[in-house]
Amino acid sequence: MLTDSSIKTSIRGLSAVGKQIIWAAGSNGQVAKSTDGGLHWQWLTVNEYTTRDFRAVKAFSEKEAIIMAVGEPALLLKTKDGGLHWHTIFFNDQKGMFLDALFFTNQANGWAIGDPVAANHPFIANTDNGGKTWPIQTNNLPVFKQGEAFFASSNSNLFVWEKKKTIWMVTGGTVAKLYINSQLAFPLPLLQGTASQGANSIDCYQRTCIIVGGDFMHDTIANGNAAIVTTQPSLKIKIPVQAPYGYRSCVKHIQNKIWVCCGTSGVDISYDDGLHWQPISKASFYTICVTESKKIFLAGNKGRIAQLFL
Repeated sequence: MLTDSSIKTSIRGLSAVGKQIIWAAGSNGQVAKSTDGGLHWQWLTVNEYTTRDFRAVKAFSEKEAIIMAVGEPALLLKTKDGGLHWHTIFFNDQKGMFLDALFFTNQANGWAIGDPVAANHPFIANTDNGGKTWPIQTNNLPVFKQGEAFFASSNSNLFVWEKKKTIWMVTGGTVAKLYINSQLAFPLPLLQGTASQGANSIDCYQRTCIIVGGDFMHDTIANGNAAIVTTQPSLKIKIPVQAPYGYRSCVKHIQNKIWVCCGTSGVDISYDDGLHWQPISKASFYTICVTESKKIFLAGNKGRIAQLFL
């Protein structure tokens, strides 16, 4: 089921809470919300920010959500009245600021990451009070290689294990790496070396994490675009037997051993924890979210939001 929108926006942020509520965030200051499981969508313009590109959203309820703007100045906005009004909860106008991802483990604890702004250290901030304050991390930061950065393609290059209390981040550009708690770094077997290559997305379930990416400038290359990480008994990284069929900007666990990934050249599904992928659509999408009732939504350019039925 595809929702064609007349709204001129590129959607890279999706967030579901419960079974019925889904929020979307896009360019040109546009935000969308569904309260009936995706049957109908309400479009909202974030006043005074119609030139900003909101590439991340975290939904807490029908009334409450946080959106993240990329570019300068770095900006996080929060609504408590369903998107009618927004107030600033984070602002940073340091030169070079570019936020890439937003992740919350619960309504209080969240993280925001961004590209390096000083000494090749990534930007990392966190909150433990629902976004009221965002202390910036200054200690134990990794040092990125020149040209290494995050991709703000789908708000999914950051994953936080709530029970394990570990923060996983994936990068691309000159190198593609998996960082765990900022201190451990693992090379990834993905395309890398240029600004359009590397890891774009990570999602985890139980003992398995799947990472996708590739080369967004050559989005039909069907290799070097995925890795499987198993965490027990020790951390191991391997490549799929059958890779996704092109560059992929987002991956999400659905249920059991089922995963879905999407990108500008199509959508793929795996039924065996990422070992084998098969194409299910050539439609272009940037990002994915899954509701509590296991409804799958994808979003992309030109305000397109689709529900995927398996």
